[in-house]
Amino acid sequence: MNLSMVEFLLQQTWQSIRRNGLMSLATSSNMTVALLILSAFFLATLNLEHMADVEARKANITVDLTEDADAGEVEAALLADMRVAETRYCPKEEAFEDTAVTMGLDPATLLDSLADNPLPNAIIAKPEDPQDMAAVAEAAGNIEGVAEVRYKEQITDKLLTLAHGIKVSGVVAGLLMAAATLLIVSTTIRLTIYARRREIRIMQLVGATNWFIRLPFILEGAFHGMMGGALSTVLVLAAYSWTNAYVDRHLGFLDLVYDTTFAVLFGLGALLCGVLFGVLGSLVGLHRYLRHI
Repeated sequence: MNLSMVEFLLQQTWQSIRRNGLMSLATSSNMTVALLILSAFFLATLNLEHMADVEARKANITVDLTEDADAGEVEAALLADMRVAETRYCPKEEAFEDTAVTMGLDPATLLDSLADNPLPNAIIAKPEDPQDMAAVAEAAGNIEGVAEVRYKEQITDKLLTLAHGIKVSGVVAGLLMAAATLLIVSTTIRLTIYARRREIRIMQLVGATNWFIRLPFILEGAFHGMMGGALSTVLVLAAYSWTNAYVDRHLGFLDLVYDTTFAVLFGLGALLCGVLFGVLGSLVGLHRYLRHI
């Protein structure tokens, strides 16, 4: 295909868009709505998975030491495990004070009521990956000088299971929604093709190949997809930015995925999806139409 042919196809595409303004507007609007729904679902799934993963990563392993244990040696043995991200020594005085505060009691008063501080010295270990929590805890229990290893096993396992479940269900539902979006787009483009069936028939009568007929429609589909992707990106990011600001002000315990890099990547992804849906919708619609004439 030479340069003049490319120029001709681009001119034909632009003229068709201008000539069929109402259908072009309807196609771009449908693309925008479909991508809005898909984007909103994607952001909801992403943030649910992120929050579950963040909560799982907050979990630590408490390694209680025996009375005669060398805390430095135990900590070095823990850090030698590549699955351990960091450790912190927690003397029993600090642990007792934290426990008393958690119970809403004065540490000095509580200590006076007891014969001695019953809590042991401990080391707090944080795994690199929450998935390794059980394996790290089992390995820590075999270190000399360790009396007991404790972590919130049930809560951590449930959070990890929840994060995995959200990811899997999000992928499945996302694929279903993407298929539904493609169906909507292809149906809309088929209406456009049907409205221009006379033009297509004339092109066939003068000897145009099916691919020559397809190319302007594919370019139109890409244009409508790009317009729909751009408009949906602006609307979604505006709403998401407002939601993020509201959550920061009133729901500080929630952590949404949001920064400049994410916004740029999301926008590029939405544009790419729009163009892809437009091209695929044009191909599907044209294939069905050309097959029956």
